[in-house]
Amino acid sequence: MFGLFKKKAPAQAALPALRADQLQPRLKHINFLRALQAAGVPPEQQPSHAPLCGELIVTYAFDLPDSFMMATPKLVESVAVSATALPGIARANLERALPQPKFFAKDGCKVAVTGEDLEATLLLVDGVWDAMASQVRGDILVSAPRRDRILMCDSADPNAVVTLREQAQQFFDEHNDAHRLSTQVMVRRSGSWALFDGQ
Repeated sequence: MFGLFKKKAPAQAALPALRADQLQPRLKHINFLRALQAAGVPPEQQPSHAPLCGELIVTYAFDLPDSFMMATPKLVESVAVSATALPGIARANLERALPQPKFFAKDGCKVAVTGEDLEATLLLVDGVWDAMASQVRGDILVSAPRRDRILMCDSADPNAVVTLREQAQQFFDEHNDAHRLSTQVMVRRSGSWALFDGQ
């Protein structure tokens, strides 16, 4: 049993052959894996995954024309991609497919928009945050409350940090559905994300 999730109306044609260039990362809350385990889905039928930061994990999927299919270890192996190569290949595929993000100011914070419900995956695109680093006085702080919402602020602005937390909670509470991620605040340091323990 492989997880196939529709993007829109069910496709009429058979699924195309899977390819390595269809692999992409997706962000999930750790409860996603717990739910699969609770449903009795064996480990070999769960998606390949890795921790990102705190409650967030990176899972992998094949991005198909009308759906996406969870990339289990067996399916990843079937397209000649090793477990060690998977993160780099999937991120490179994401960067090619992802529209150029736009950042809009919102009460001292910035909200990223890609237009493809992939905003949270921007956490995996190092170039975005490397470019943003020159625009802040402190550290980059972010929160990804939903798959289509990511907020960012400058840690040097205490008012913006408060606003970031408030806005993240508002977006998180918009809908109680499978697209909610986390209200945790993360800080960008040395090219990776860590939980922000500031007030």
